[in-house]
Parts: sequence; C-alpha cells; structure tokens
Amino acid sequence: MFRPTDEACVNCGDDAFAATDAFTGKASLVPVCFSCYLNRLDRVRGCGVVEVVIDDRKGEFVVGGPSVGDAEGVANSVVEELSGDHVDATVATVSSLGKARDLIGDYHARELARAERSESRHVYAGTSRRGTVVDVQTRTDEGTRDALAETVARRIVDCYDIRKRADTVEYVSTKLPTLAEHRGTRTIGIEQTVWSLAKRRGVSDASERAARNQDAGRIFEEFFVNWCEERKIDVRRGKEALVRLYPDVSDVVAHKTDGLAGVPDFLVRGDGQRFFGDGWRPDGDVFVEVKRGASTLSREQQEVIAHLKSHGFDVYVLRGEPEEFVFEKR
Repeated sequence: MFRPTDEACVNCGDDAFAATDAFTGKASLVPVCFSCYLNRLDRVRGCGVVEVVIDDRKGEFVVGGPSVGDAEGVANSVVEELSGDHVDATVATVSSLGKARDLIGDYHARELARAERSESRHVYAGTSRRGTVVDVQTRTDEGTRDALAETVARRIVDCYDIRKRADTVEYVSTKLPTLAEHRGTRTIGIEQTVWSLAKRRGVSDASERAARNQDAGRIFEEFFVNWCEERKIDVRRGKEALVRLYPDVSDVVAHKTDGLAGVPDFLVRGDGQRFFGDGWRPDGDVFVEVKRGASTLSREQQEVIAHLKSHGFDVYVLRGEPEEFVFEKR
C-alpha cells in the first residue's frame, strides 16, 4: 500500500515520496524517500526508454535493469531486434530510475522498481528471470502494438522453417531473443501473427489439417453447449466444475493422474428428467467428452475417465458432427 505523505524518510530524513507498508509486513505505513525505497528493494535501479515509430504511429517501451548498464544493454538489444522496414526504434534515454521518475511518472517508476513483485501486470509480466524488465504496454496503445506485430512478423517469417504451430515460439525466440525473454513478443502478438502468415504463405499439409481439425473441434464443442442451453440443460466446463463442485474428487484425480489435463470437456448437471422430447438428457451429474468425427480418447483421458467412474460418475463421449451425432456411454 502507498499513500502520499509530507513526512520525512524514516531512514535518511529526506522528504519521503510515499508512506508504504512494503517493508514492514504490517498494516502500519512508514514514510520513505525514493532513493531509500530503491535501496531497500534492491531490484531495478536503471531505466531506459525505447522510442518506437511505425508509419504514423508512435510508442515507447520502458526498460528496467539492476543497474543503468543493464538497462542500457537491454534497451540496445530491443532496438536492434525491432529496427527494420517501416520500424524506427531508438534509445531515447537511459538513466538511474530515480532520475527517470520525471519522465515515466511516480507510479510507473515505483512499480518498475518492484519488478516481478509489481502490482502492475505490464511490469511483472515483462520481467525476466535475470531481473530485467521490458514493459511494452504502459506507454503504447493497442493500435501501435498491432501494427508492430504485423510489420515485424512479415519481416521475420519464413514458412520453410515453420511447419506447425508448435514451431512458432522457438522460431520467434531465435529471431527476437530479448523481446521473447521478457514475453514481449507474446504480449505484442508477434507469435500469433507469424503463425497466421506462415499458414497463408504455405505450411505443411499436416499442419493445415491440424489447424482445420482444431477449428472444427471448437465448433463442435460450441454446438454441444448451444444444444444443451436450448434444452435448458446446465452445462459447465469439466475441469473448472470438477474443482469447484467436487474438490475432494478433483484432488484424488489430480494426484493419481499427475494433473487434470484429461478431464472431459464438460460437466452436465441433470435435473431428474430422464428424457426431454426425443433427446438425450442425464438424470444426474455426468461428464461429456466431445469428439468430432473418428478422433479417439488419449491414454490420459482414459485414465481420468476410469477414476471418475470409480467415484460414481457416468461419462459419455459425444461423437460425430453437428448434423449427426451419438452419445456413447463409457
């Protein structure tokens, strides 16, 4: 917690920038100056600002590091990775974080100093394991990030090196290592744009089929949800419902199967009516796994289903297509 104060710093006697409980571990607030605040945290002390211009858009990435030298090194790396066709990136300034307060503001400087423990998602999500920060969001707008994602992705994409979606993250990390290290490529949307471009330019037939199957599977799941809602059948996502409604069973399943990845797609809550017109309707809580076409259950799914059945749950597989389907009881 932070609040304005006119008191003197409890450590050095200078004017305090805020009263905070960040160091007390109690509800009481103590006044500290910004210099003592940085010393007590001992995380980010250097700050850099990278100016990014793309066509008629302009934004800034804020960089932090344990020292001014660290911040400068990261800022220069970001500039090197971004600069190219239609993108002009420059290091606008590098200084101590104390001096940077006037430029980035008290709140941003305060949270940048906290790094991975910041209350600002833009800061903690952009903190690397080595303690450096690249905040790509606070001083850019969504339109600038979208334009940057499209332009940088077009520059680096090579469909011969990207044969499936799983290749994208590693590929982008080799091209933009500093931004990827700080999750900036994901936040900006570069990985997703690279994959979209690779698909349009021609990835392997297997990858295209996998993408189409994945989209068709989502459509079939949406169809099932709508089908239940039309019949006033309560349907919920399986994993979340298991954890919320049956926490003891969830703990057992997670322990025996090393996680909950194999939980069926949905939990359907029956209301005692065995039939509704000529349609399927459960009379109790049952799990439903949605399988489009001829796709089969994985070994992990089979193990989880066996444990759910041992706890008294019925489990069904909805198989087929929206036009023709069947409920198979396991």
